Amino acid sequence: MSATPPPGQPTTPPVPRPDKTAKDRKDRPKFDDETRRFYSRFIGWLILALIIGYAGLQMPLPWRLVTIAASLAGLAGAVVLLVHAIRKKLVMSTTVASVIFIVCFGFFLFSASFQAVFWEASVQFDQCLRSAVTERSTQACYDEYEQNMFDSIPGIGG
Repeated sequence: MSATPPPGQPTTPPVPRPDKTAKDRKDRPKFDDETRRFYSRFIGWLILALIIGYAGLQMPLPWRLVTIAASLAGLAGAVVLLVHAIRKKLVMSTTVASVIFIVCFGFFLFSASFQAVFWEASVQFDQCLRSAVTERSTQACYDEYEQNMFDSIPGIGG
């Protein structure tokens, strides 16, 4: 290959256009170190609430109520972070992280709330699972848990 252009082609490169991307791109404000540290600590607290919420789901039932408290606090914090990220035009990763936090805390809150609503059935299910040894007995615990939940709903259960 040669470095010369084919016949009929201009030998000079095209004139560069003005940089449109710099004008079209939204101007994001520059943040100082203190502001970055604030949002880093804020995200750190949300991660701590996420860990506490997840750990609460793994514990026996009275301790699962910790998940509801941690999820409510984390959900409120994640919504505040999302509003700040949108209004102050923070980096996109902060916006994405706040949405992920909202989804996770919402799921934890939903799971723990239903276990609190079906308190008696959940307590019996935990006791049954602790004594289950085989796959068949574990499946029997799940079947009994489902039946106990339906029985606790007026008009559906027997």
